[in-house]
Amino acid sequence: MRPLDEAETTVVFEKLLKFTGNNPKNIVESPAHRYCFRLQKNRVYYVSEALVKRATNISRKNLVAMGTCVVRFTHGGKFHLTVQCLGLLAVNAKHKVWLK
Repeated sequence: MRPLDEAETTVVFEKLLKFTGNNPKNIVESPAHRYCFRLQKNRVYYVSEALVKRATNISRKNLVAMGTCVVRFTHGGKFHLTVQCLGLLAVNAKHKVWLK
């Protein structure tokens, strides 16, 4: 897993900020842990920094997934939010909807 580069970070945060408001600090820093975004193949994972430090002992070839998959990049460079991202968006959403 590697950290996102500048272009990937801006694309991901622009999309997430549409749903969560103008403060990206709410996404990355929670009261209990600090979180970061990591890229593995074509998927972006939302992972606590403590887990990232522990995962450095595992080779990239053997590492399948870590954390919550929030974004999947396509071959054309576009990306799609995944269903697992709903947990992150629900906590930080600026507009909430309840369905019965």
